Amino acid sequence: MASKKISILIADDHQIIVDGIRSLLEGEKNIIVAAEAGNGKEAIAVAEKNPVDIILMDVEMPLLNGCDATAIITARFPKIKVIALTTYDEKAIISKMLNAGASGYILKNINKKILLEAINTVSNGGTYFSSEIPIVLATKSAETTPVKHDSPLSFLSTREVEVLKHIGNGLSNSEIAEKLFLSPKTVETHRTNIMRKLNIHNVVGLVKYAIKSGLVD
Repeated sequence: MASKKISILIADDHQIIVDGIRSLLEGEKNIIVAAEAGNGKEAIAVAEKNPVDIILMDVEMPLLNGCDATAIITARFPKIKVIALTTYDEKAIISKMLNAGASGYILKNINKKILLEAINTVSNGGTYFSSEIPIVLATKSAETTPVKHDSPLSFLSTREVEVLKHIGNGLSNSEIAEKLFLSPKTVETHRTNIMRKLNIHNVVGLVKYAIKSGLVD
C-alpha cells in the first residue's frame, strides 16, 4: 500500500514565489501541493475546507499577516503544522511566529534540499529552522539569561537534558531514540516529564527554552 502523501498549502501573496515553490516540490513522490492562499484570511479559509498536513506560511501578507493566521490555524486545527517561509530574520518576528505555534522557520534563500528536509522533519513531528535562526534567537539571550543552578533546567536529569537538547535541534522522537539508543516510547516519556518539570506545554516552548538555555548546537 502506498504511503500517504504530505499535503502542502502555500500561503504567500507573491504568485511568483508560490509558483517557484510549487515547481520545486513537483515530482516529489511523498509530497503534493494541495492548495494556495494569497493572504492569512484565505489560508484559514482554505485550511478549514481542505485540512492539509503542512502550511508554508509567509509572514507579511495583506488582510491578515502570517503570525496571526498561524495562531488561529494552530489553535483551530492542531493537526496542521505551520512552517514560516519568509525573508524576515529579525528576532522579534521569529519569536512571534514560534509563539503563534509554528513548527519551523526557514528563509527564502534556502535551496530545495533544505525545503524538503524542513517539510519531512515537521511532518514526522519535529521542528526545523534555517541554520541562521537558532543563532539569531540565542544572541543576547544566552548572555543576558544564563542558566543558574536554581533554574528549572537544574531539576532535569542528565538524560532529560540530552533529550531537551535534541528537541531544541529539531529532532523527532524517533530520531532522538536512535541517537540515544532508546525506544521512541521512552523518549516520549522523557519529553512529557521535561514539559511537566519546566511547566511548558508544547514543543515550540521546549525549543525556545533549549535555545535560551544555550543547549542548541
